[in-house]
Amino acid sequence: MKCRILAVLMSLIVLAGCSSGDRRVATPDTTATPGTTESPATTVSPATIPIPSGYESMTTTDGRTRTYRVVDLSDGGPAPLLFVLHGFGGTAEGMREYAGLEAALDNTLDSGVILVYPNGSGSEEGLPQSWNAGGCCPFAIYDMVNDVAFFDQLIESLTAQYDIDTDHVWVAGHSNGGMMAYRLACELSNRITAIGVAAGALMIESCSPSRGVSALHVHGDLDAVVPIAGGETAGIVFPSANDSFERFVRANGCEPVGSEASCTTGERMALVTNSSWAHDWVRDWTSLFANFFAEQARA
Repeated sequence: MKCRILAVLMSLIVLAGCSSGDRRVATPDTTATPGTTESPATTVSPATIPIPSGYESMTTTDGRTRTYRVVDLSDGGPAPLLFVLHGFGGTAEGMREYAGLEAALDNTLDSGVILVYPNGSGSEEGLPQSWNAGGCCPFAIYDMVNDVAFFDQLIESLTAQYDIDTDHVWVAGHSNGGMMAYRLACELSNRITAIGVAAGALMIESCSPSRGVSALHVHGDLDAVVPIAGGETAGIVFPSANDSFERFVRANGCEPVGSEASCTTGERMALVTNSSWAHDWVRDWTSLFANFFAEQARA
């Protein structure tokens, strides 16, 4: 059992590219329950998880302590809310540093914006942080972490604390974070109105949003971690960027038209690719997402 768990962990080092320089792999507790062949159960200890300086925490309905940083760039009136999600093995602070969205959005959004950088689960067990986006990524999928419920609870809490324009609640994510953005658009569309997906994929089998959600998916031809044409990495099978995009478009009641979509209800959906992009975050993505969300704010 110990060898199997460590083998999985080592193979996932490949996916640590999702964090674009914020790479961190810890050794899990590999003490299995005697007489079982299942992965060892994790123990969640909300009282012992360290809360990073400048971060807030909340206890979720499944008893986990989750941490997040709020950056309020609003101008005093109702402002859009944007969640920015790191990739596998990453951290909220790492994502904040390399995405550079604060300066870009501050220059493009007249109403300002409230950004939230949450941490995935895993640190409480000494594991690489991840999101349960459906088919990816360990160890959140092994623990069946209910990240959709976490965001639902977090949005409820933030709405009570800040002057949020609830017609403009957005998610932008990189790799595993982009996969989580897709899942939230499918399963929490009563709250989420637009998503930005960077080098991600739609990893759930069923997507049934209750209302249209706008989306911008950016992906590079040189991506060897989440291949643009689809394929397997570290035992995880990813659909192609085109398949993910088209399936999401149709789930929203729209029709794919090349790399964009025709939506009768006004949503904007686009897949932008580039032959020079790989998996790590590039500044082109920062500009594309800033402009995309500025368009959403005006809609």
